[in-house]
Amino acid sequence: AWTAPRESPGFMQMLGSQFLAHPPIQPYRVEPTAPDHDLVRGIGAFDADDELYLCEWHGEHDCLMHTHYRGDAPGFVDLHWDDDRRHPVLYLRRHGAGEILYCTLGHCRGQYDMQPMIAEYPQVERGSWKLPQFHEILRRGIRWGARIPS
Repeated sequence: AWTAPRESPGFMQMLGSQFLAHPPIQPYRVEPTAPDHDLVRGIGAFDADDELYLCEWHGEHDCLMHTHYRGDAPGFVDLHWDDDRRHPVLYLRRHGAGEILYCTLGHCRGQYDMQPMIAEYPQVERGSWKLPQFHEILRRGIRWGARIPS
């Protein structure tokens, strides 16, 4: 079983989360947590066919979008996720005088992305990149980071 490396605890504390596992790529519902926030206003719930990050959390964060998951993450040491708690998909975390915007969506897989486990992956998986909601989240996040008004 695979275990998440614990090599950069300072970075994980700053980021606010530590990846532990993910279930097989499958559709899951993403819902707005803070629907009035500028970064997600008008983006309703949608289904993402993506890699769901299951994490442990460090400190406070402002969750903007989330999902729920209850089940297993085969192949990972942190296998069982039975509490059905909210899993942030998009969040803000204050750090010093700045702020971090973190989005867990956007995993893709191409033909050679699984080497050395397998020589060629049988199909291209575009995940959330197929969704207009994901493109809007990216657009707003880039504008937010560049301090460009909406």
